[in-house]
Amino acid sequence: MNYKNLLVALGFSPKENVCDVFAKKYPQTDNYCLEVDFERNTIDYGNLIHSDSKTTQNFSQPENFVVLECVDRLLEKGYSPADIILENTRKLGRQEKGRLDILVKKEGKAFLMIECKTFGKEFQNEFAKMKRDGGQLFSYFQQDTNAELVMLYTSQLEEKGITFENQIIKIEEDYRQAGSVAELYERWNKLFSNNGVFEAWVKPYCYTNKALTIKDLTEIKQEDSSFIFNSFLEILRHNVVSDKGNAFNRIFTLFLCKIYDEKVNEDTDNELDFQWREGIDDHRSFQLRLTDLYKNGMYEFLEKVVTDFSETEFNNKFPFLTDTQRTPIL
Repeated sequence: MNYKNLLVALGFSPKENVCDVFAKKYPQTDNYCLEVDFERNTIDYGNLIHSDSKTTQNFSQPENFVVLECVDRLLEKGYSPADIILENTRKLGRQEKGRLDILVKKEGKAFLMIECKTFGKEFQNEFAKMKRDGGQLFSYFQQDTNAELVMLYTSQLEEKGITFENQIIKIEEDYRQAGSVAELYERWNKLFSNNGVFEAWVKPYCYTNKALTIKDLTEIKQEDSSFIFNSFLEILRHNVVSDKGNAFNRIFTLFLCKIYDEKVNEDTDNELDFQWREGIDDHRSFQLRLTDLYKNGMYEFLEKVVTDFSETEFNNKFPFLTDTQRTPIL
């Protein structure tokens, strides 16, 4: 990669009266400045961004420039440089140590843990590890459960500019109670989101995820189907569902809900109903949507009438009941 082209794309420019040094100031953070020295092959993150090591502050590996681009994105977003720690030292075992690429703090506590990988194979390999056992990030989180988000991040320079990809896990409260990485992985709902931190609608130190639309979906591959099948088996074991007939009915119901949801939202920009909406849903509202999808799907595909009320129908018929009395039953 041509690192100078990358820096120019990020908004760096040659520093005056100095040879081969590129710099960038960030108005969002009191003109805090980053510098890259091509003569010495060093990256200077200034005096406010703390680093537990200097191994990413040079040109030794392409991943270091993914870290630089990610820090640039954080500063552009308005994160304080004083809240950013690079190469945060963490234990990976009794003797081994690892370094979290970027730790972002909020009010003195861990907020966002970011692991950076080069675009392509390295990123995909670590993503596969996360889906398999939680990867490095779960090990890091287990040592500081204050974090609210963990993120796998990558970026690259293309002809049209810099593109990035992130896979984010929102930490639920019960994840913090896990006694080990294995238990944390078992408690995890196996869901990632690819937005909610760096997008234009999100404020710094916040997480605002937007739900998927039909255009965001991709076709299931063979390796995906195996992962889904094994994950479903794990859910059944975790909830002690051993009856095969009962298990089949449950997965059939879920597939029917998803297929109907995709059919009615084809060629639209509507948010899909078959998903948990961060910051909006609770277990009741989500279950009500699934019930409606199941009812409509049974009629659409199997011409079977399911006796059920939508929430609107129920509210119109029984307006005198309180919310606590309106508990959906599946």
